[in-house]
Amino acid sequence: MGSREEPLRISVPYRALGQVRMAPALGAGTVLLTAVLLLALVTRTTGLGVFALPFVASAAVVAMAPTAPPARPAAVVPAYAAAAGVALPVAALAGPSMYAAAGAAALTLVLMVLLGAPHVPAVVAAAAIELNDVGPAYVLTALLPALVIVVGTALLVARVLPAYSYPASWR
Repeated sequence: MGSREEPLRISVPYRALGQVRMAPALGAGTVLLTAVLLLALVTRTTGLGVFALPFVASAAVVAMAPTAPPARPAAVVPAYAAAAGVALPVAALAGPSMYAAAGAAALTLVLMVLLGAPHVPAVVAAAAIELNDVGPAYVLTALLPALVIVVGTALLVARVLPAYSYPASWR
């Protein structure tokens, strides 16, 4: 019988471990807070409907998991385009309805999978677009400004805070 080897133990001072975790957490918190405050400010000052739960959720995804595929601009933007492209015609044809909103959400998810754009908050947006029957102007008065704010905030914060890296890849 051979001798039993002791497992390798690496000693990391508690303070250093906290600093390693703290920097990315503060970077993520900064991105989220900045994006959500900008969404609120734009809504308050312009009346544009950019302070909406799907966009807040997108800001959280981009802030918390900036290197994950759902946070990439190539997922965020096409996913919301799919949501609007599906939900607006469904609302125009069926009118606002929970059942039509469920259908719009499901069709959006299918299209997102086909596009390789896995950004779940856009599914919520599809249901909200259909249920609220916002009309085609929504694309210009809420969707595009909100995407510019969410993705733009992450890009700007990534230039200022070394602990936050966005995007890991555009695709």
